[in-house]
Amino acid sequence: MPKGVEPSSSVSSLSAPPRQAQLLWSLTTAGAVRGLCLAREKGWLLVRDENDWLYLLDRNGERQGQVRAPKELTACACAEDASAFVTAGRDGDLWWLAPDLMPRWQRALGPRIEALAVDPLGQYVAAADTGGGLSLFTRKGRLVWKVQTPRGLRHLAFAAEAPFLIGCADFGLVACFDAAGRMVWRDGLVAHVGSLAVNGDGSTIALACFSDGLYRYAVKDARPRRQALPDPCHLAVLSYDGRLVLATGLSTRLVLLDAHGHVRGEHRLEAPPVAVALSPLADRAVAAMANGRVECLKWR
Repeated sequence: MPKGVEPSSSVSSLSAPPRQAQLLWSLTTAGAVRGLCLAREKGWLLVRDENDWLYLLDRNGERQGQVRAPKELTACACAEDASAFVTAGRDGDLWWLAPDLMPRWQRALGPRIEALAVDPLGQYVAAADTGGGLSLFTRKGRLVWKVQTPRGLRHLAFAAEAPFLIGCADFGLVACFDAAGRMVWRDGLVAHVGSLAVNGDGSTIALACFSDGLYRYAVKDARPRRQALPDPCHLAVLSYDGRLVLATGLSTRLVLLDAHGHVRGEHRLEAPPVAVALSPLADRAVAAMANGRVECLKWR
């Protein structure tokens, strides 16, 4: 076990059976889903597929916009209030999109962009490229700062209530940056990372680490705490307060867990998910599958 990791108690089950999820709506895209992002405050969803189509859906699953990108997309992100959407391409292009998905500006960063994050109010976008560059732009496209990281970051997330940006590589690095781009702390995590999630105040940073389960950090605490899960964890997302986590491995099973590892809800999909999202109160979840099906679920 890596130095500093505190093992959690073993995963236990509640005496009551876990709640089952109810399907609210579904969508089938033109190709395999490659990513999605949820504007949690408004409940809108941006989905991208392998054919570089972008789909904008409201909380009822109704399409509010659809557009095809001119180049291959590698990432997407959105503001919590759905005031802004951002996409990135294989050739290092960064696009800021308005709520109608029409581009407002474009910047060329050079290397392929691997990860994006938009702050909750849609004022800034952070972009990480394969060359290890991490850049911050304003909503008008002005570069605020650019720093170099030890490894190329694959996942990025802002803390909504704290001026911090969290980033991690797929292996060997997780780091916290302040508003000026300074690295507040870093950890050489010895685990592969499938996803990164941060709760509202930054007190919980959750990394999905496959057979290692979850690794938890905080913006003010770089010490990792490991939480074992019932299955290997490929993807994990948090409720706004961080008390609940929606996790999935390489199977079709979604599980909603509390901080003690108790299973609060579960659902079986028709195929393994490639992306998941969770509403602030954890009453709704979205799962996208490689076969192009997107499902919105509500816990009973």
